[in-house]
Amino acid sequence: MNQFNSPAAQGAQTDMGLRTFMMGTYRHMVLAMIVSTAVAWGFGNYLLINVPFEPTSGLSSLGLTLRSPMAALGLTMGIIFGFGIVGRKLNTMSLSSVKVCLFGFAAIMGVWLSSIAVFVNPMIAAKIFFMTTAAFAGVSLMGYVTKKDLGTFVKFCFMAFFGFIAINLLGMFIPSLALTGMADTVMSVVGLLAICGITAWETQTLKRTYYATVGNAEMAEKYSVFGAASLLLSFINIFSILLSLFGNE
Repeated sequence: MNQFNSPAAQGAQTDMGLRTFMMGTYRHMVLAMIVSTAVAWGFGNYLLINVPFEPTSGLSSLGLTLRSPMAALGLTMGIIFGFGIVGRKLNTMSLSSVKVCLFGFAAIMGVWLSSIAVFVNPMIAAKIFFMTTAAFAGVSLMGYVTKKDLGTFVKFCFMAFFGFIAINLLGMFIPSLALTGMADTVMSVVGLLAICGITAWETQTLKRTYYATVGNAEMAEKYSVFGAASLLLSFINIFSILLSLFGNE
């Protein structure tokens, strides 16, 4: 028997292909994260601090706009519709177009994160970043190795996370309804657990996507790039929630 045609050899090739696919996804995610970080730093330090400041808030007028309820709502709706449109057209889009979408999305998230580059202590931001990296790596690894189908479980995670977003948006539009104290902490923890569950499911879904695209290298890479955008969004969400929980230390 030809050892290279044996089931064991084919399985090894498949596993190697899966590792290559996942490493490519994380590589694209890291590159996109670098774009977000560079845009956040540049936009924050060269634009936010060079426009007039509101004396009552300590924020620039542009910073206030970025933190406004309408900006938050617009970003949320834009992400939902943007991911939906790209996901539906992924089969017909070119690989370069998908990469443009990834890095364009990363730049937009960098603008949204730009106030951190100016108003958050760099040491605290660095500590939260390493906490986020550890949390993300842990839940993503869980999604990669688990044999349990996370599809049913993630429905509750999505409901909890969208509830978390809705409550925060409501509090921005109607400050009197904003959660404070322990209630805010509990809701943040719920949101954190929900997005961690979603991240694990996304990783598991990427594995299944790879097996569905075996033999079509271009389609596999397009899904890899698209998956990197999804994982980047999850990373940023984890970072933002951890920052709200521990950023005032």
